[in-house]
Amino acid sequence: MVRRCEAAGVYMVVDATVASEAWQVVTSSLEQAVEQSEEKATLRGMSDTTARQRHLVTQMMMPVLEMFKPHDLNSYSGTALGLLTGRGRPYSADEMAHFLLSGVRVKWGESLTGDVASWATQLWASEDAQATDAPAYLYWDWHVKAVYSDYHVPRTKHGTSDRIIGARKQLMLHDRVGHLLFLHTYRGDTHLIDGMIDGTAYYEGLAESRRLTHQIFDREGLSVAHFKDLLTDEHKRQFITCLKSNQYSGLESFESCSSFEPYRYDEHGKLIREIAEASYEMKDRRKGEDALRLRAILLRRPDDETAGGERGEGAEAHLFAIITPDWDTPATEIADLYRARQSKQENAIRDWWLPLGGDVNIGYDKRQVENSELAQQKEELEARLERLERYIPGCGTRLERARRRHQRHSERYQVEWEAAQQTVYEGIQQREAKGEATLDIYHWAQAEEARLQEQLAPLWMAIEVAAEEMEQEREKQARYRTEREEKKQALTKIAQQMADHPMYELDDRKD
Repeated sequence: MVRRCEAAGVYMVVDATVASEAWQVVTSSLEQAVEQSEEKATLRGMSDTTARQRHLVTQMMMPVLEMFKPHDLNSYSGTALGLLTGRGRPYSADEMAHFLLSGVRVKWGESLTGDVASWATQLWASEDAQATDAPAYLYWDWHVKAVYSDYHVPRTKHGTSDRIIGARKQLMLHDRVGHLLFLHTYRGDTHLIDGMIDGTAYYEGLAESRRLTHQIFDREGLSVAHFKDLLTDEHKRQFITCLKSNQYSGLESFESCSSFEPYRYDEHGKLIREIAEASYEMKDRRKGEDALRLRAILLRRPDDETAGGERGEGAEAHLFAIITPDWDTPATEIADLYRARQSKQENAIRDWWLPLGGDVNIGYDKRQVENSELAQQKEELEARLERLERYIPGCGTRLERARRRHQRHSERYQVEWEAAQQTVYEGIQQREAKGEATLDIYHWAQAEEARLQEQLAPLWMAIEVAAEEMEQEREKQARYRTEREEKKQALTKIAQQMADHPMYELDDRKD
């Protein structure tokens, strides 16, 4: 009875799936990939259309029975998957693993990615157009897939565990209500900006896609250089994102801030959010580049006011800043668009992508690549060594200049001091010849020496400055030489680590 119920339920899902447009997209994509392959006759599970569709039905129905990897079929004892294919018994784990491998060999993944993205865009385009006349903002985000492997694979920070782990990243593009339009997999150490640039080029190259003129992404995409590229593109691209909390410290970090107005109320009618507008200048760290002025939408909690009507301490502790180059759209709409990212995009991943097995890693084939983490350390060490090789001779040159200056000033001081002493001696002899009192002569000589020392004080100061500079340059040169040896040893160690701990990039095509 249990098996009959299982089979009946799966039959209903299969009927709905086969009748859907998605099934046509998947099957036509596979047929096209197989037809273009020169080795289709030798591929397992790809011999004819019937065999391919049977394997596809099995693959698509496995998540319904809570099986996500071919390996899970080893413990499957039901009959539903077998009845669906008309074979009486389901395909084995080995057979399904080879079917996926055959799909990799005919490059099905590439055509499937493009076809599904084009189909999804067209599927939800009419709904977007009917919803509003405003430009359609699309949402970029990562989904991090943890990879537990004995091999060293590219790593990233996993949001739920708050740890740096081996991972792969899935770049997702959603529409305003959370429909997935495009997905592509990248290495775990790929930056969101690189993914968005590559994903934009790929997605806009599809026949049925749309131009990404309005984008929303989180604070990982913050980059003045990237922002300027978006705004100087042939077709100006609007974007919405938010600032990191360490990029501002209260309202004083913003200019031309308007007064705060009510924005959101709770179910009891109590004000829980206020909103204001301001401008914000993002500094460009690149030499010779100007700062970028953006519009800031500020949200804050209405903290309790003091008896004098002033806001209490910590009033800006919950200040949240959204930035955009869009100066025309009302501030509340900008805030609503960005805040919808969490409820629409994040929940879409949780509610349907993960239950379908989107977080499961199937392909573990790998190839050795350069260890990107150690390579970055090596690049930094080499750059520092290059600078040290310039600094050390520079210290030697400045030390030699200071030594010559010290010698020149010392010789001049010695000559002028001896001449002054001779002048004082001659003055004493003249006063003694005139019969002046010895005490008077002594006082005169003391005053004259003090005057001469004051007169030669700048020259003496120049000698001391040169001596101090010599000492500083000696210390710097010694410090640079010590650091150079340390960096050389570290570079040797890094090279050995790169040889002992190679990095492996996982093959994502089975996924």
